[in-house]
Amino acid sequence: MSELLAPAGNYESLKAAIASGADAVYLGLSAFNARIKADNFTAESVADAVKYCHLFGVRVYVTVNTSVKNSEIAEVENVITACKAAGVDALIISDIAVLDAARRLVPEIPLHASTQFGVCNLAGARLAKELGFSRVILSREVTLAEIRAIKQNTSLEIECFIHGALCVAFSGKCLMSSVINGGSGNRGRCLQPCRLPYTEKSTGKSGYLLSTSDLCLADKLKELSDAGVGSFKIEGRLRRTEYVYKTVKTYRRIIDNSFMAEKNDIETLKSAYNRGNFTAGYAYDDTQNIMSVKVQGNSGISAGKIVKLINGISYPDGGAAIRGGDGFKLFDENGIEVSGGRIEKTADGGLKIPGARVGYTVGITRSEDFSFDERKLPVTVEYFLSTEGVLTVEYKCGNICAQVLSERLEKASAQPLTKDMLGVALTKCGNSVFTVVSAKGEVTGSFFAPRAHINALRRDCLDKLEAAILNGYDKPENIAKAASIIIKNRKNESNLIAVELQSKAQLSIKLVENADIIVYYPDAYAVQAAAEFLERASAAGAKKVFLKLTPNARESDVKLFREMLSKVNFYGVYAENGYAVTLAKEFSKALFLGQGLNIYNNTQLNYFNPEYYLASPELNIREIGALESPFVFSYGYLPLMNLSHCVQKLLTGNNCNKCAYKHNYTYADRKNFEFGIFRNKAANCYFTLYNSKITDISPKIQNCSFNYYINMLQCDSNKAAEVAAAFRQKTPLNTADATNGHLFRGVL
Repeated sequence: MSELLAPAGNYESLKAAIASGADAVYLGLSAFNARIKADNFTAESVADAVKYCHLFGVRVYVTVNTSVKNSEIAEVENVITACKAAGVDALIISDIAVLDAARRLVPEIPLHASTQFGVCNLAGARLAKELGFSRVILSREVTLAEIRAIKQNTSLEIECFIHGALCVAFSGKCLMSSVINGGSGNRGRCLQPCRLPYTEKSTGKSGYLLSTSDLCLADKLKELSDAGVGSFKIEGRLRRTEYVYKTVKTYRRIIDNSFMAEKNDIETLKSAYNRGNFTAGYAYDDTQNIMSVKVQGNSGISAGKIVKLINGISYPDGGAAIRGGDGFKLFDENGIEVSGGRIEKTADGGLKIPGARVGYTVGITRSEDFSFDERKLPVTVEYFLSTEGVLTVEYKCGNICAQVLSERLEKASAQPLTKDMLGVALTKCGNSVFTVVSAKGEVTGSFFAPRAHINALRRDCLDKLEAAILNGYDKPENIAKAASIIIKNRKNESNLIAVELQSKAQLSIKLVENADIIVYYPDAYAVQAAAEFLERASAAGAKKVFLKLTPNARESDVKLFREMLSKVNFYGVYAENGYAVTLAKEFSKALFLGQGLNIYNNTQLNYFNPEYYLASPELNIREIGALESPFVFSYGYLPLMNLSHCVQKLLTGNNCNKCAYKHNYTYADRKNFEFGIFRNKAANCYFTLYNSKITDISPKIQNCSFNYYINMLQCDSNKAAEVAAAFRQKTPLNTADATNGHLFRGVL
């Protein structure tokens, strides 16, 4: 049976999700969740939320899915303990430190691998299973082939996003907001610079080049179910209650209709929120549909084109009904967003819309008259007042019943209890989750009781019924088996230098003399090119050469990587994602945990036992000092996000058979900061967006005791050798307009 999983950013949205038919909800507490800007729940209110949900048989999954610093682990443990006390049904996790705490403190609670964990193929799913996850929330970049492979080859439950906002960065792993504004997406504080306009310098193309359309898979549920998806997830903890209610209600209807979407379902979903006229995502759509270059924000539902414009009053040709006060979005003839705001409607049906022209289209984005009825549990009540003066009250909900008996009531001298009086008093349920659908009873004697006494009997009986329902709730059990942890003694090393190179042309004897480790991240993955790179590196004296694997990888990419690792004798694997950890183990290679794993704490080291690792670039120097022998990103252009759509196709319109990618692209923002975008071609093409400023901490390292990671992107062999030598000698490079990154600021 398919599960419909709804977002709950606050209590009102939670109630809306249950009222509209959700099987489960996911929510976050006030700390350590990836939507920290939602209202969220406290340690106290989450218990009430869980109780409310469980009364309706609705499961509650709590997100504890942000990166965690060493200093925060005790606080994370408090959150997990609160979740246990509240009786939550599962924890959604991305950081290994949270996984470790959950395994220690709440081994009975199932663990779900967050989409930020980046499971995008079978090798990644196998790692999740080995770690003790019972469910994987797949990255939004997966295809049907990957879903089938995971389902057929593991016992994992599969959860997949079917609706809502998409992040342009692979699996939501992004540093762009962090470096620009200090708001880390990895900590739930993303300020969405991807939704701003950009201009590509070489092509001149402008627009919302990093903004994705909203996902809508309303007509794909049958295929997803057949592929192995068991939980259909709706994104939207930061969106309004109306959005939650409408989307859940619509998908509930589709699922109950044997996965068949009706004609008006898409329009209903658009009326809730619609960025970019929807996309079916990476499993179905191509770049042009995935990206929303023309529109940022809610496009709404079309109210037609403006056919008349008289004295500034617009008259559209029909579509969605328009009411005064509705929110609107105005689009020009090319579909480009022009303006938005509130509609003022004239007596003859005209609209006052700033900037309107004949031929422009009006979209209705929001109405003010939304409301919903809270879901109630239907109960029946029976009562009997005996000749001995004992009142028996029984409430029944389905097969569960509760009964209370009064003490012997006093004989009535006036106003005896009647059948009608008891019927009225016992059918009032107040603010409880119950509603009486039928009542029957009998009165066989003349007795009196104060109204407060009858009300107390009613409350006691409904409380007993509530307790009985909760006691019968079928709570999921954690049956996942986690591999044991083997903690190895690690060398306490410092001042090592790792150099990332793209091609053999960057290699030189001078560079290798000053580099302890070489990381090979090719522009194009190929066995022959890799063999030639390793041969030249070895000839120059390199002992430890790691192959860096792409953060996102489809099964065809993994096949190519396996071929390269089997035929070319690399010392190790540089892992940007969990699947690469699996491949390193499979081929008995040394492991270098990379930036994509966003290592904030020492716990991950205990689980993966890497030979080397790169600390998260979001940590400051004090936080880095709490880690064990980390590498620190020290020089080069910092990768900010990995892109799974084709940037060249977005910019040029050319398909793969006419690929126009000859060199890197450059996105310039409104302040004219320029972000380079480079391609890495495996079986599929992936793009990486790099910071606008080069990082260079060489002037600050005289007293540092960590290791240095140097990215030689755009450097020739002479420059690469010069940089490596400077770090070896701890000589400042004095790079113009450089940044220290987060070394002296960090993130909240």
